[in-house]
Amino acid sequence: MKMEEAKPILKILICDDDPGFCELVRAYLRSASEREFVLLEARRKVEIQDALDKGGIDLILMDILMPEKSGMEWLEEIVKKKIAPVVMLTGFGSEEIAVQALHKGAIDYIPKDHLTGDRIWGTIKAALEAWKRKQMEAEIKKEKEFSENLIETAGVVIVGIDLDDNTILCNTKTEEVTGYSKEELIGKNWLKLVYPVATRREEVSKILKSCLDGAQVKAYDAVITRKDGSERILSWDTTSLKEAYGETRGILCIAQDITERKQLEQELKENRDYLESMIQESPTAILSTDLSGNVVVVNKSVEKLLGYKGDALMDKPLSMVISGQGDLEIADKKDFTIDFVKEDGSKIPLNVSTSVQQFKGEQKGLIVTLKDLSELKGLFITPVSEVVVETEMKYRLEQGSMYLVEEEKPEKSFDVFVDSVKHGRQGLYISRQNPAIVREKYQLEKTPDIWLTRNKIPEENCIGPDELVKLYKTIENFVGQADDGVILFEAVEYLVIQNGFQPVLKFIQSLNDVIMVHPSRLIVVVDPLTLDGREMHILKRDMKTIP
Repeated sequence: MKMEEAKPILKILICDDDPGFCELVRAYLRSASEREFVLLEARRKVEIQDALDKGGIDLILMDILMPEKSGMEWLEEIVKKKIAPVVMLTGFGSEEIAVQALHKGAIDYIPKDHLTGDRIWGTIKAALEAWKRKQMEAEIKKEKEFSENLIETAGVVIVGIDLDDNTILCNTKTEEVTGYSKEELIGKNWLKLVYPVATRREEVSKILKSCLDGAQVKAYDAVITRKDGSERILSWDTTSLKEAYGETRGILCIAQDITERKQLEQELKENRDYLESMIQESPTAILSTDLSGNVVVVNKSVEKLLGYKGDALMDKPLSMVISGQGDLEIADKKDFTIDFVKEDGSKIPLNVSTSVQQFKGEQKGLIVTLKDLSELKGLFITPVSEVVVETEMKYRLEQGSMYLVEEEKPEKSFDVFVDSVKHGRQGLYISRQNPAIVREKYQLEKTPDIWLTRNKIPEENCIGPDELVKLYKTIENFVGQADDGVILFEAVEYLVIQNGFQPVLKFIQSLNDVIMVHPSRLIVVVDPLTLDGREMHILKRDMKTIP
């Protein structure tokens, strides 16, 4: 037979200034008590206070008419501090005061003239049960208030919906994210309110139904529509709401607003795609390897230069296409020459530059740029002179100088250029125009030209707009040979569109450095409407004007 667990000793404090009455209570308790007890007596204020300060009291019997400090005053203090349940002891004619005591927090009262063992023990038992129940209710209320406050102040959306999809719970964050007030949400169909688009609503409804069937769904993204019509992206966790007895009451949905994060992810993706596109479409041949020397990135210009198509080089050792050499050194190096093996087996000498790729301070691989040496050397154009005319030269341009002509169409600039070459200067014109048309229009029989075009036209000197290095080398070769040269360059806008202003500015400044130390002049033609004020100012800074 299972032994009943012994209950702890009951500690009772009786506050009464009558020793005889205290002994009577003790005797009644001995005769009627169902538990072992200790009865502490306190007759004066200091004794009561000392007993309360020591604590451990299970129940207090308080006489209403106490000296120094009334029983009602003691009651208020004990109730405020929640020390123990209080049963008031009343004398004849104190019924009205006893009722007041109940209103102030006493559990019960016992008239002294009706005192019996059963009465006092029954009252004590009931008081202890009431006190225990009151404490439990207070704890439940405290936990409920804590939970409600936690839900209300949470930095996430919290929504409870019933089996008919109606909102039964929502917090302040839900109001903030949806734009609806609680009054507008509670009792309304949650799905219809925030998922007005039928396809979205049906998709979410299926997920919620799976929760009712026992599933717990985590981290699914759904787009809600706010009250103002704007949209937000929320990441949801959902689980079923159950009653205490286990029956499903509805669904609890918790969500984080991830709109900004998703937008940032999209921006990062677009930036990555843009950078990847820039690399792929770059006129410069670019590839990269990992630390083992395997190719991990290769752009279209590499494919065009070496003849390999698609992913033929991807994840392969770069040394596979390097003639007679192993892996490249993981180091920053510029402008060295290596023979590469093309897809058809032929060899091609390339100018190579390498840069160590680092991420968070760690080496990740090597970025390699390849350039065709023939493009770096440029075209070799021999300076020649036209038949000299007997007229006086109209425009006298200084050697070693660069001139700017601002005009929408190259008319005055060609007049200046033709005037120079018809009076013995060795000319070269660089244009987007068809050279045959220019030669016929200005009767230039010997003056060489460069046609800026991506097309490769037989018997014409063609250079692509993205081949700035090749164009620079070609002009450098020309002025290095010319005894008294003049160059007309009338395609600045075209180069800016293809390369951007900064690369073209650097290109022109580099040409100026070459012109300054040679007996030649450079005429640059620009339509001022194609550049902004700042760009025109920078461009004009190192140039002279033609009188």
